[in-house]
Amino acid sequence: MINKKELIKEYKNQKHPAGIFAIRNKPDNKMFIGNSLNLPAKIRGITFELELGSHAYHNLSEDYKRLGNDQFEIFVLDEMEVKDETEKELKKELETLEEMWVEKLKSEGITFYNKK
Repeated sequence: MINKKELIKEYKNQKHPAGIFAIRNKPDNKMFIGNSLNLPAKIRGITFELELGSHAYHNLSEDYKRLGNDQFEIFVLDEMEVKDETEKELKKELETLEEMWVEKLKSEGITFYNKK
């Protein structure tokens, strides 16, 4: 018989890909950049928020509703290999990596959604 507590423990101990993701408004080439310790779960969550119109960045939600989901793409920009870092260390590394991506994309003329 399957032990539910063991399954939950096993799931929590799994290593999930951590990294940087982007949501791109295709017509405007405008982006939202974020980071996550668990990219697959974060991307599912953000997709759900956008579908509901409840993303924290209201201007992104409004564009998503106005243009439709086929005019947006969500993708991974960068994945980190998770080794033995603490969660705090990993979050700091992700923040730094996200800042680097923002600067790189800004230099390529990309504009970004701002929290309003």
